[in-house]
Amino acid sequence: MADKLTISEILGQIRENWPEMDTPETAVMLSVFRLNDLVIESSSRVLAEFGLSQSAFEALVTLRAQPEPRRMTPTELYRAVLVTSGGMTKVLKQLEAEGCVRREDNPDDQRSRFVCLTRAGEVRAEEAMRAVAEDDRRLLGTSLSEQQIAQLGKVLLRTVGKLEDTGED
Repeated sequence: MADKLTISEILGQIRENWPEMDTPETAVMLSVFRLNDLVIESSSRVLAEFGLSQSAFEALVTLRAQPEPRRMTPTELYRAVLVTSGGMTKVLKQLEAEGCVRREDNPDDQRSRFVCLTRAGEVRAEEAMRAVAEDDRRLLGTSLSEQQIAQLGKVLLRTVGKLEDTGED
């Protein structure tokens, strides 16, 4: 992101040239957007070492988080990750070709099939998740203490929970 203005520079320009938009909400939202960009950029580098795209990683991790036998319908999986349905089809075909998932018939619905995580997919998900979590700790740890990270996590979870209307605290 070296070629982009820093968040401080962007907020400085807003303060100087658009003072009515120099609000705490603007600072928060622009910071969240930039944090997302920084995290995706960093995790993409880590995931490349595992031959995974962000979408493939999300699909594997979502399946790994399910109870045994770690399976979902494609629709359930699509709803649980941030990928378009067309994108999900492509990701699942790739993961199936790589032996990370397999398709199984759904005995309750002949029109759909389950996507099941294979042992190889489980190992790949776990190894990639450990590497991403380590990178996240490194990334956040460069500017925040463990206590601050925990506080930020609580604030973000509460905010997103309320916005999603789950009331999560």
